[in-house]
Amino acid sequence: MKSIIFGLLSLMIIASSVSQSDAAVAVVKRVKSVPTLFINGKPTAPVLFQIGFMGETKVGQSEISFAAEHGVNIVSPTLWGMPWFKDDETPSFDKTDIVYWIDAVLKANPNALLLPRFPVDQPPGWWVEQHPDEMTLFHDGTKGIASIHSQVWRQDAAKQIGRLVRLLEARYGDHMIGYHVCGQYSAEWFYDGFWEGKYAGFEKPAIEGFRRYLRTKYKSDKALRKAWNDPGVSIDTAQVPTVNERNTAKAGSFRNPSTDCKAIDFDEFQNNDMADSVALMCKAVKDAAPNRLALAFYGYIFELSGSTRSGHLGLSRLLKSPYIDGICGPYSYGARKPGDSGRFMGPVDSILANGKLWFTEDDTRTFLTPPDAGPGRCVDIKETNNVLTRNFAQVLTRGAGLWWMEPVGSGWYADKALWQHQGLLKQTYQSSLPLTEYTPEVAVIIDERSCLYTSPFMEGVSGEGASISLLTRFREQYYRLGAPIGMYLLGDLLAGKVPPAKMYILVNLFNLDNSQLRAIRSRVCNSGRTVVWMYAPGIIKGNTFSPENVSKVVGMKLKQINSGDGNIVIERTGAKFSAEHSHLSPTYAVDDSKSTTIARYLSGDVSAAAKTMDGHTSVYCGTLQLPSSVLRSLAIKAGVHIYSNQDQIIMAGNGFLAIHATSNGQKRIVLPLGDTLYDALTNTSLGKNSIFTFDMQMGETKLLRTHSLNE
Repeated sequence: MKSIIFGLLSLMIIASSVSQSDAAVAVVKRVKSVPTLFINGKPTAPVLFQIGFMGETKVGQSEISFAAEHGVNIVSPTLWGMPWFKDDETPSFDKTDIVYWIDAVLKANPNALLLPRFPVDQPPGWWVEQHPDEMTLFHDGTKGIASIHSQVWRQDAAKQIGRLVRLLEARYGDHMIGYHVCGQYSAEWFYDGFWEGKYAGFEKPAIEGFRRYLRTKYKSDKALRKAWNDPGVSIDTAQVPTVNERNTAKAGSFRNPSTDCKAIDFDEFQNNDMADSVALMCKAVKDAAPNRLALAFYGYIFELSGSTRSGHLGLSRLLKSPYIDGICGPYSYGARKPGDSGRFMGPVDSILANGKLWFTEDDTRTFLTPPDAGPGRCVDIKETNNVLTRNFAQVLTRGAGLWWMEPVGSGWYADKALWQHQGLLKQTYQSSLPLTEYTPEVAVIIDERSCLYTSPFMEGVSGEGASISLLTRFREQYYRLGAPIGMYLLGDLLAGKVPPAKMYILVNLFNLDNSQLRAIRSRVCNSGRTVVWMYAPGIIKGNTFSPENVSKVVGMKLKQINSGDGNIVIERTGAKFSAEHSHLSPTYAVDDSKSTTIARYLSGDVSAAAKTMDGHTSVYCGTLQLPSSVLRSLAIKAGVHIYSNQDQIIMAGNGFLAIHATSNGQKRIVLPLGDTLYDALTNTSLGKNSIFTFDMQMGETKLLRTHSLNE
């Protein structure tokens, strides 16, 4: 424990530089439909430095000082634990290192604005002893951390958050702009034991919570018995599904709602409860400090392949909460290297469309990290700057946020030249405020609820199902399409929150009722648009497994075949492509004389085809991916502007255009109209033209803008 005297001396130094009247007010509000961070009434670039001190603090403090020198003054320190006070105990910072950590930040930058992160899910031993039945119980009889379903834990955790926030406000209120609440596995709100293959939810609070969910959903035992096809079940005696029931899919690649409804209901309950817990923790922040931000990790639908038991399938529910301002997540661990896409883990554009900020956690392994630091480690400062610029362009073009992460203060960013570049990035963002709405011409639509109906995959019992290739791997193809893309939830499309696009890729709309289908047809199947239906849209119709319904949804005659997997041949070029999945059940082939063949299975059956419909073009794909070249051709026919046809990573929006090179050689950029192009970081004019060429090395990033800073 560090000396209290050190903390008091630091506080005296801070008080002399920041007056009480300077207390920050931080809010997120829409400007031109864009969620924008305001601090003290001024639009502020949502760019942070996140750091966790472990042991010696001098290296981390030098990084904070470098950041401040280059205009990055928002700091998110990790508080390695949340104090948990007994009811008869006076809350204080005694017995914690919190004062030491925060004072270390403020000593390095007395003008820092603070947004600390802290865990809320691990109460101390005395609490566990008092509440042994409130802990997570796994399928193997072992226990984990406090159950997310425990009403006792929820109430106590919210109370402790309020106590901590009030303590921090009293001592550091002049510097505070918000709080990042973390919890469960890896502090990212996955269910405890998820990555170890453990199944949570066998504890008493989970069983009781599940029964409350069933009572709300079904109202009566009669309705429950019909849904579960079980004449003996009742709401008051219903049990959570066994591991075998959770892993069983009785309709090939899908769960059949008429036989697997118990597992579907339980997964929906668990995901809802996780989202509700996150919202409650954010509410505790707002109750204690209304003028501060509340952030949380959540919504990794792409990265987790829509896993039914992760807890991350309640994003649409969480987005309705008025208490959360920002949702966060790292960029994909499978797309970090130079030349990769730096793709998002979740539907970032739906988060923004709902008035929340998205924050990318940029934990790039810089050239200052050890050689074995992890995926995508950069070998030198040039490579580091190019990767950081790529990741920054992904958020800048959209109006999202980002923080650079230094996990333990070991020197990942301990370099003045590195911070000079990062400072330029931050200033570029700041100089562009306020931004305009991101309106890509290609929209990717995914559905959380449909994930509940796919065969489970994480456990290795039922194979990969339809999720890994469709949700996780397919991203790499449409990120290389050559045009900016938007990623949205189905619910936001139906609600009119998705900006009009020219091409829609409907990824996993397996569960569609008649009203949803009518809304989709009304919103996107018109005006000459192209609608790409992937694999089996509408195969779940209400509570019925309906393979024949897929033909009706896509508007083409389909047939089921016994052969066919993810390996296809493109009709126009003869090129072979693998969608990286084995045989699907059912597997569909197009059998429609009025359609135009796009690709075939190796058997010769048509795997993908297009058909001109009333007011739009319908495209059906029976595999779980289409290559970027095919997507690009479809986009061109739909009238989408293609900036590059060379499989490069293109980001465009808000007057910015960025290209990240996926290969060596000359890159050709085509602007929609002849315009003057500027280097965004130097404001240097590159001339006026419709076509620009650049000699680039793989992994190089160019951040450009179509107007001068002086305009």
